[in-house]
Amino acid sequence: MHTLGLHFNELLVAIQPPQDRLDAARDLPPKIRDYLKNHETFKTLNPHSRLVGSYAQHLSVGDVKDVDILVRVDGDPEANEPAAKKLIEELRAALDGLPDALGFEGWAGVDIERARRSVHVYIKGPDFHFDVVPCIAPSDFDEKVWVPDRGFNEWIESHPLGFVKLLEDLTAEYGAKVRNLGRLLKHSRNVQMKTRQPKSYWLGAMLVDHVQNTLDMDQPLAVLFRDLLDAIYAKFQPVLNLGNGATPNIPDPLLGHNVSWNWERSHFETFMSRVDDCRKWATKAIEADDRAVAISYWRKIFGDDFPETVEEAAKAAAAVGAPGIARVTAAGTLAAAISPVRTIPVRPTTYHGET
Repeated sequence: MHTLGLHFNELLVAIQPPQDRLDAARDLPPKIRDYLKNHETFKTLNPHSRLVGSYAQHLSVGDVKDVDILVRVDGDPEANEPAAKKLIEELRAALDGLPDALGFEGWAGVDIERARRSVHVYIKGPDFHFDVVPCIAPSDFDEKVWVPDRGFNEWIESHPLGFVKLLEDLTAEYGAKVRNLGRLLKHSRNVQMKTRQPKSYWLGAMLVDHVQNTLDMDQPLAVLFRDLLDAIYAKFQPVLNLGNGATPNIPDPLLGHNVSWNWERSHFETFMSRVDDCRKWATKAIEADDRAVAISYWRKIFGDDFPETVEEAAKAAAAVGAPGIARVTAAGTLAAAISPVRTIPVRPTTYHGET
């Protein structure tokens, strides 16, 4: 069995967002948040806004092109006050002044349009998207909030910061494999499905359900990923077999309501077909006797980002434990040459021949 741990480590490095995109995700949102916080007519409440979505969840892969911003407003969601549809229109009008307020250098070509539950801002210069989502948060962002639905003209429950906290808790319990599985799931979706992609939040809900209920986190990442795909396919196969337009009800991990209510049947069928392909390829990769065959199957799933060779990474990993290069912590564990904790070097050895 080949689990190819170094290959998966290199894959995770390869699908990390490039630094310039991370810089944009860090530097651009505060400009929009400060603009709305200080707006004269569109009033927000303290704390005024928070980042949510994949970027806040630390699940971004590839080229980061969007950030979600929650903006807190006053209101009564049960009374639909302010009216959900009207509030989105007011936010849209407030954001019309964004390009002038921030200057056009780097901001020339700003598209602003209403979406179902947000106002979408696209800045052509840095090629970056923002979904600005107004919300009513009676107990600030740490509890559930209400977001507007323009189509139904009502406020609906949501808990995006709760999902961020849930991922943090699962990561604290099970380690980095939780988020790494989420990244692998998203990347495989991006490779396998150029269109008809399920939403990232749906994938996150699938991941959390599996980690909480069935996953043996002691397994290598390759096995965990295959098991995750198997579990997703097994869970949704009865719905696939129903036909007649049936699609799964994916419960919100915190609030329980169906978050995939608008999943189209044809899109669901495409997703299941791709999951079925990938889970079979993953099994063949894990069970392959030949290392090159295993790598070829993983590359069918993850594309060219899955490395064919990891010679340099293997040398670097071996060097960490080499006498004269490695360092040891007070707890007796090996550390890299540059380490945030105090270490002492391992003494070099000299070969004097066999005795």
